Amino acid sequence: MKKTLTAAQKRVIAVIQDLSRKMGHSPTLEELRVALKLASTSSVQRHIEALRKKGVITGEKHQARNIELNIELEQTVNIPVVGNVACGVPILAVQNIVAYIPYKKSLLHGRSADDYFFLKAVGDSMNASSPIINDGDYVLVKKQSVAVPGQRVVALIGDEATIKKFKKANNHYILEPESTNSTNKPIYVFADLFIQGIVQDVIKKGGE
Repeated sequence: MKKTLTAAQKRVIAVIQDLSRKMGHSPTLEELRVALKLASTSSVQRHIEALRKKGVITGEKHQARNIELNIELEQTVNIPVVGNVACGVPILAVQNIVAYIPYKKSLLHGRSADDYFFLKAVGDSMNASSPIINDGDYVLVKKQSVAVPGQRVVALIGDEATIKKFKKANNHYILEPESTNSTNKPIYVFADLFIQGIVQDVIKKGGE
């Protein structure tokens, strides 16, 4: 049976693999806590127990160094999360790396991981797009400064960024929401439009 793993669980697995390779043995919960930058070992334990239930991790619960992976994961690359982006009223996209998300290398189709970044979506203006982008989802973006009409883009307006469907009119650009919420309205841009990238994929928030 195919195991469905969340982005957080994939990150835990990647860290377990990395620590095990570096130390020559499986890590303790405390070592995982430090590497994952979590506040407590109980947070690590919740991830471990969820992975046990999915059959990804084996080993006795109460032994310090008995976290053994039971699957072979496809090769992944770490892609940075560089801040939030609005799916609604644009908000400042802080260009600092706040985390990394492991992503299947094969899905990049031979491109370098440096060509991509993740943004965390805020708002509901793209909850009817394809793919659907809900509040809290992580959006994979391919760095690109041009787009064709119909693509979902990350556009920079001043110092603010937003995800919208890209359209062109005679003398302006249109950043169109795709939403079930009628309060979300198109943005008309009559000056230069700076496109930061094209939406490639969406990793859904939360969920075990």
